[in-house]
Amino acid sequence: MPTLLKLSLIYFTLLFSYLTLTTATDFPPCNAQDKAVLLKVRDHFGGPNGRLSDWENDTDCCSEWSFVACGTSGRAYGRIDSVTFSRSWGLSGTIPSDFGDLPYLGFFILADNINVTGTIPKSFGKLKNLYHIELDTNSLTGPIPNELFKLKKLKEVDLSANQLSGPIPPSVTSLLSLSQFNVSHNKLSGSIPPMPKSLKSIDVSNNQLCGPIPSGLKGFKRASFEHNKCLCGPPLAAGCK
Repeated sequence: MPTLLKLSLIYFTLLFSYLTLTTATDFPPCNAQDKAVLLKVRDHFGGPNGRLSDWENDTDCCSEWSFVACGTSGRAYGRIDSVTFSRSWGLSGTIPSDFGDLPYLGFFILADNINVTGTIPKSFGKLKNLYHIELDTNSLTGPIPNELFKLKKLKEVDLSANQLSGPIPPSVTSLLSLSQFNVSHNKLSGSIPPMPKSLKSIDVSNNQLCGPIPSGLKGFKRASFEHNKCLCGPPLAAGCK
């Protein structure tokens, strides 16, 4: 066999192997347990003919389903690590507790769906890898689960523009990686607990909060605390008696 032909065959063999490896890396096979969990979520939100109709039983959730991404290395390989529903996607009903059975879920968005109602599931407290959660602009009610703020990896939290009530759980103080915290435009009451020093952005405006603003928050803008029942102290003009 001529040398040039041999080199060509070697080149194309290596190229084919590279492309195969790249494809496999880009789209790891979906974990069967995670897929079963998401099929329960699909059925909760209207079934095979609902708003998640491309979540099909016989397709791969990592490569063919919308709103879903999977880990590509290590223990998270092929595991669901991100669920990001489009805003105003038309989902309705409660948030299924099944999301708590996705152990590698780190990034979660289910926002701006006005017909999403009910409470924030306590099962979210099982999501030990969760670092980002957006549940804003829905119609959620009830308290913020204390379990949610025991997730040590949480960095960004947006629960704004719902109808949440009760206090801000004091467990938020222990979130040493928390950088963004928005619970504005709800019906939260009680006082603001001390916040971690890692915080870069906060908005608790338009609630029913009362009492002194923790001294560690006086450097944030006034608008972040306005329109509450009786908050006082810097950065607000009203002093505490």
